[in-house]
Amino acid sequence: MLNKKLRKKKKTRAFNEYKRSLELATEGMVEILDIERLIRLIVYMVVKKAGLIHAGLLLYDAEKKSYILSSSRGLRGSVIPKEYIRIEPDEPIIKFFKERRGYLLNKSGAIRIEDLNRFLKNKRLFKKDKALRESMVELKDEMVNYEAAAFVPGYFQTKNLLGVLFLGEKNNGEKFEQEELDFFMALARTAVMAIRSAQLYKNIQKIFYGVVKAMALSIEKFDPAFTRPHMDRMFKMGSRMIEKLEKRKVVLPDMPKELFISSIFLHDIGKQYTPREILHKEGSLTKEEWDIVRRHPIDGAEIFEQIEGLEEVARIIRYHQEKYDGTGYPDGLKAGAIPLGARIAAVLDSFDAMTNSRPYRKKPLNINDAVKELIKEKGRQFDPELVDLFAEVLLEEGMISFSELKEIYPDISVGCLFDSLISR
Repeated sequence: MLNKKLRKKKKTRAFNEYKRSLELATEGMVEILDIERLIRLIVYMVVKKAGLIHAGLLLYDAEKKSYILSSSRGLRGSVIPKEYIRIEPDEPIIKFFKERRGYLLNKSGAIRIEDLNRFLKNKRLFKKDKALRESMVELKDEMVNYEAAAFVPGYFQTKNLLGVLFLGEKNNGEKFEQEELDFFMALARTAVMAIRSAQLYKNIQKIFYGVVKAMALSIEKFDPAFTRPHMDRMFKMGSRMIEKLEKRKVVLPDMPKELFISSIFLHDIGKQYTPREILHKEGSLTKEEWDIVRRHPIDGAEIFEQIEGLEEVARIIRYHQEKYDGTGYPDGLKAGAIPLGARIAAVLDSFDAMTNSRPYRKKPLNINDAVKELIKEKGRQFDPELVDLFAEVLLEEGMISFSELKEIYPDISVGCLFDSLISR
């Protein structure tokens, strides 16, 4: 009798410990807006803190109109590959929880396999409802297939089934207590709120990227022969530079990477307001015409200044004509005071202008000569470190050879060339 009490006390203490650990872990979940990371964290914490062999999360995918295995964690051999399982809304497990039949088996709404087994023994009940028995048998088969000891549904706004968390057996072989099921249902409600928040954020991002595409299209319509190819090149090379900065642990602006890249390739959006006859003028511009051209960074920035949360986008566009030594426009910013995105855009824009024809220069420079110009302007027009980084990108893209770059730029850091050679 005493041993039984001690075991119960020990079990209660262990449950309280992992319950508290999971509660602490979930407190900040709503602030995680990366949905993939959030889902991985939820499943990982459940497996680790509850001491399970494995666990997984089936999440509703609105585009596919089905429930997809979004994450699975556990011991080697027990993990199911992501998206390996796809369940339609009319299949037993989903239908069962959508109809909220879990409450027939357990007061929490979650179910354990022992709840199902006990219920299936009630022959008198099933004489009246054979369809219910069939659905219970199918559900049990699903639990066996997934090696699940329990299923925990997650509802949004009390009626919409957002997902199902399946829990494998515990490492110690113990069964789930009722108190644990109650806790996992509460945990599921918190997780659902966090997932919905991340989904809404992702939807907002999609809307914004749609706006960005529309803006890009408006620029293309304004000047189709030049602008679209220029933007495509800016996007590709900007993406490569940002990848390399990330690998080197450079702190990027607090914004989604896609948005950061979009800010760089939209740098010239203000040129929509510059008269075509000025943009396409062959030969030198007058002072008055230059004053008009120099307005385009401000005009472009003003578009994004109207949208709350896109202040950094506006800054990148406004300052992409600034020079590293402070002699640029519109505000004469210098060195690190110029936003990183604007400094990247300055290098890319100048290189693209030099290597492609323009109204004021029909014959473009070859890549080697353009690189020489970038090197010559290091510390004056351009951020020196970004010029070195761009040289690496050109080398990795096969746009310039190792020997050519070393000849043009004998002082380039050994690390830069070494990294480039290793990455091949």
